Amino acid sequence: MKDGHEWLWVDTCCIDKQSSSELSEAINSMYRWYQDAQVCYAYLNDVDGLAFPTSQDKSTFDNSNGWPEWFVRGWTLQELIAPKQVEFFNKDWVSIGNKRHLAPILEHITGIPREVLTGGLAAKRLSVAQVMSWAANRKTKRVEDRAYSLMGLFGVNMPMLYGEGKKAFQRLQLEIIRTSSDHSIFAWDSRVLRTGDVLAEDPSDFWDGGRIRKVESDEFGDKLVEYIEENSLGYPWTIRCTPWKISTNPIHWCTLAWLRRCARAHSQQLRTFTVSNAGIQVCLPVIPLPDSPSHFKAILACAYRSNLVAIDLVFSGSRCNRTPNSDTHTILKTYPEFKTLYLAHHQVVCREFTLDDKHTSHYGFARRGTYPREFASDTVTLSSLTDDLIVIVYANNDARFAVGLGYYLGQGWVHIVFDERSQTREEDWTRFAKYAHSRMWNARAEHAQRMPKQECDDKRRNDHFIKHAHLPRSIWAARVVWGRWEVDNFNIMVDVEQCPGCCDGPSAWTTTPNDFGDLVMPGLMETVSRSYFLRLDRWPARFDRCSGQQIELGDYGDYSNGILTRAGNIFEDMRALGIDTKNSAYRPVASCVSGSKKLADSAENQAVTHHTTEHTRLVLRQPKGFSLPANEHLVLQLKVLSTHLTGNCLVISIIQCSDFSEYDKNGKRGDSECDSAPSSRSRLVDAAISTPLYGIARPQVWKGESPCVQRREKFKSIREQFYALMRMVSSLVTLAVCPQY
Repeated sequence: MKDGHEWLWVDTCCIDKQSSSELSEAINSMYRWYQDAQVCYAYLNDVDGLAFPTSQDKSTFDNSNGWPEWFVRGWTLQELIAPKQVEFFNKDWVSIGNKRHLAPILEHITGIPREVLTGGLAAKRLSVAQVMSWAANRKTKRVEDRAYSLMGLFGVNMPMLYGEGKKAFQRLQLEIIRTSSDHSIFAWDSRVLRTGDVLAEDPSDFWDGGRIRKVESDEFGDKLVEYIEENSLGYPWTIRCTPWKISTNPIHWCTLAWLRRCARAHSQQLRTFTVSNAGIQVCLPVIPLPDSPSHFKAILACAYRSNLVAIDLVFSGSRCNRTPNSDTHTILKTYPEFKTLYLAHHQVVCREFTLDDKHTSHYGFARRGTYPREFASDTVTLSSLTDDLIVIVYANNDARFAVGLGYYLGQGWVHIVFDERSQTREEDWTRFAKYAHSRMWNARAEHAQRMPKQECDDKRRNDHFIKHAHLPRSIWAARVVWGRWEVDNFNIMVDVEQCPGCCDGPSAWTTTPNDFGDLVMPGLMETVSRSYFLRLDRWPARFDRCSGQQIELGDYGDYSNGILTRAGNIFEDMRALGIDTKNSAYRPVASCVSGSKKLADSAENQAVTHHTTEHTRLVLRQPKGFSLPANEHLVLQLKVLSTHLTGNCLVISIIQCSDFSEYDKNGKRGDSECDSAPSSRSRLVDAAISTPLYGIARPQVWKGESPCVQRREKFKSIREQFYALMRMVSSLVTLAVCPQY
């Protein structure tokens, strides 16, 4: 070659990327190859001039922060540091300078000290945070390459697992921890507030790490004393001797001396990290915070400029999670205490929130948008790494509210914030969304702590929790129903209803029980019938005895002591509203009936069911089950009817058969004729069919919110005073128009 070299290696064409073994070997060896090379040629394809750019030019290099694109690529960082000599060329392959002569301007562009540029990593004592800061603003095409491109700089090796995403950077940090005692790896400062893993999510979290240096164990004691004095920890008696304060408390001086000895005694533990499935074991001095007994500051053996760096941690079981730093003035004025901690790592926990808000449109409400990120589907995934929160804004012409879905320290939570302004403008929903997000974010720990939990031990039950919030200056109320149907994921239903009046919201969470794994029902319902147990197409269902009543599917009314006092039928009400109930969407679902798994049916085409308390049994011949369809059409109709059916119970299923018999505990057959008469209103069967059993439930959409008695009495008093004032005004007007005698 022209420069006298025999061999040339180019990373873009000398690696067979189809071979995973060759790719892994090349990436793990690349830094060493650059380090051993005689020269590295850097081609700057976006530089036109004959001189290296010496000033930031965002008009020319608009996509790379005003400098050539080569300086924002992730892989070029090791290409700049490792080789002894780097020659830069413009787009026409004209030399425009080398690393040694351009070191001052390269330091300005990259933040890398010129000693490192000219002498390599060994030329200066560097912290992990400093090296990470050089990669903070660089980019790679593959997420994993953000980590893989840094392995050589830290002298670690690990297998390539393309497809693992951000877990690659987690693995890189763990490999660094296994070979280093540098606490600065925990001194990251994310621009996005999050709670969880003590490891950084991305190199960009070290954006301000260029000034962080490692503090050796022999100087940590003195630095710790300086930190105590700087933050006025402990209880020193001081006198002011301008410009210093001098402590006169002998106990304070003795405590400082004792802490110095503790730091020396724990020097080996300060230099030792142990990584296991329990976490990263490390010994650190900690100071409790007043927010919570489980919340504290941990002081690291690294310094920003001259001050020790402290991070906020919170206990989550036996491990400690990282949490956003609190203000320094919130520190309790106590002395630090050395403790062995297990720092949580590699806990990228995601939870799926399924949102059902389609019924908000019934009263004209629509989803206006989401903040801080967009999602248009009915499912959103929140991560523990980011202490996640997303806000959804709903509005109509009268009112507006926001629902926040959050995930904090392993606890999902939901909250409602309403707009207190009198007018709603569609164009400024983002301002309201930011306000709601800020308000909920600041109280996220409180919201997570107040989320209700299922207290019933019955595995068949899956309680749902409801929050009702009246929207000011409107007749509407937002309702959020929270249910945890699966082990780790959450279901949230957002709805709008006409407010019953005189409510005070957002009210506290209320609980509504719901049977898990039972018959599929149209919407959220609480089953209230409990006397008999059967299976409809193998789905468990509970029933009550008709006892002479003519009960039909869709009947509703007051239910008490196993007896339904019929007030009407939803299909009759729908027909009165002009709805075609013969539509297939409202057709009852027919099911095969069988007895309990523990009971063998007495004969073919028969089902046996026992009373839960009275030791009697029913034998049903040729039974057939009918239930309400569980589709959105019927769910919406139940919502429409809720305005005048609040508090009623609904017949959701019935059992019909050709004949049935009742037997007592001695096997004696009883009289069942009173149950044999079919209903004259029946749309399903002829006169030869009986309906001995019916299932009844309380629709959640028909469950009215209890009014606030105090506010109702206050409104009553205001009305009485208003009418008294009106009568007084009317009397005065009458006197004014009376003729004078």
